[in-house]
Amino acid sequence: MELITNLFPILHVIVIIAGIILLIFVKKKYSKVRNAELIVVFILFFILVLIFTEPGMDVLKKLISYIQM
Repeated sequence: MELITNLFPILHVIVIIAGIILLIFVKKKYSKVRNAELIVVFILFFILVLIFTEPGMDVLKKLISYIQM
């Protein structure tokens, strides 16, 4: 379990790179997809990956606790 926690930031970078590669393949296969759409999808994907990090979860918990007050 120690190994997984040490690789945690590296795994997120790998996931983001895999997402970029996937979006490039989508652009090549479907030429009608606009670049702006791919950028929006990447930003949403990046936010999703960011939320599942420990600091991202802490910010989300603080935001939810602030809203509940």
